[in-house]
Amino acid sequence: MRRSTGLAAALLVVALVGCSSGDSISLEVSYPADGEGAVPFRASGEAVDEAVVCESGTMEQVHFESPEGEVITSEEGAALYEAARAAEGTMDTYFVQEFICDDGSGTFTMRIHSRADFAKPESQQDIPTWKIENGTGDHTNLSGSGDTSDESLLAGDAVVLYSGEVQTG
Repeated sequence: MRRSTGLAAALLVVALVGCSSGDSISLEVSYPADGEGAVPFRASGEAVDEAVVCESGTMEQVHFESPEGEVITSEEGAALYEAARAAEGTMDTYFVQEFICDDGSGTFTMRIHSRADFAKPESQQDIPTWKIENGTGDHTNLSGSGDTSDESLLAGDAVVLYSGEVQTG
């Protein structure tokens, strides 16, 4: 119950974030501990209220990228991560994800940047950021950016919150 209340409060705060240059958005993506493939998402905020972005759908991991923009496998990414951790160095990771709207309005693709600095404590790590790279259908001219955070719901399950602003044109 406490986790549900905390998550609801976090979603409310995230949904209120925004500025005049775009419509605020909050995307909640639920990752089950034992699942792979498409996972559900729900969106809220001004962007949904103004029909800039659909309210729900699924998200699929498209691929991982190196800092140089080369597509890498998850195994290659894991090896780079372990090497950086062993050397107490840094590692930049990029994830490309596609959001597919349930209402048939189209898709949009995000590129998430995560930086791990193994010389810093976990509490001082950079917050991952996202940027919309392209879209289809009603989301062809969609752009936007923001931050991510994750909330563990149950052992092994996680919810990732994307907050920021989106606009068309």
